[in-house]
Amino acid sequence: MMDGLLIFDKEKGITSHDLVYKVRKKLGIKKVGHTGTLDPLATGVLVISLGKATKISDYILSSDKVYEAKIKLGILTDTYDITGNILEEEEVNFTEDEINETLVKFTGKISQRPPIYSALKVKGKKLYEYAREGKDVEIKKRDIEIYKNELINFNGSDEITVLVEVSKGTYIRSLAKDIGKSLGTFGTLTELRRTRTGNFKIEDSMTVPDFEKSSVDEIKEKILSMDLALNNLKRFDLPSYFCEKFLMGQFYKLDENLINEDYRIYSEGRFLGIGEIRKKDGDIFLKMKKKLIGDL
Repeated sequence: MMDGLLIFDKEKGITSHDLVYKVRKKLGIKKVGHTGTLDPLATGVLVISLGKATKISDYILSSDKVYEAKIKLGILTDTYDITGNILEEEEVNFTEDEINETLVKFTGKISQRPPIYSALKVKGKKLYEYAREGKDVEIKKRDIEIYKNELINFNGSDEITVLVEVSKGTYIRSLAKDIGKSLGTFGTLTELRRTRTGNFKIEDSMTVPDFEKSSVDEIKEKILSMDLALNNLKRFDLPSYFCEKFLMGQFYKLDENLINEDYRIYSEGRFLGIGEIRKKDGDIFLKMKKKLIGDL
């Protein structure tokens, strides 16, 4: 069984699900998943999980991401990107100072309303399904954080490219719309490239054509270890004598008062999985939460 991660530079025009299908077919394995949808318009880093690595998708989904986003000002579409139907359009002419002053407003912790054309579920139904049916639905704002929002290119009037580093749950299409609104006009995303997801950068990735022309053995050499995606978790080294018992579900009593969070668990240098803290009768224990190693 192949367990681990493949890092792709997704090309424009294909969906995340398309890529999952290609990987599943090429490698002949059933357990394949993606860790953060990229719209067909978007390119860049898409982490594909294989085998047991599908168990850690949530950890990668929750990681910070970096994008380069091109935004056309003076245009509004129903999808908030250039693939949608144009709803409003006007000529605009901004200065670089006006752009930079506005971008500052969209840094730090802010609230954002997701676009109606998204896979976010409301009452068990995806938002884009409501949109296609022409039904109104209340879309609540969500708290997000934008760590960086930097102008990296400006055509001198109505088109900007920004480098943004964002938290989980941020919609760059909504950010484009909101930037336009703050400038007193409209904003539509025209290009989007994800350059980093968590610890994985665009330099680590392979293209779809490279994947398709590679042999299975060559692809196996590119599979990354699962624990690389979990570097944000603290490491705990379990004594070798307790390894098998721990994998069978027994609690390991701790002498120290560890922080109540998840840990990367190792034993004799081998990555075992993800452990969690449990407290009972005043004692503190470590328990396996997600076993990510095969039989010893």
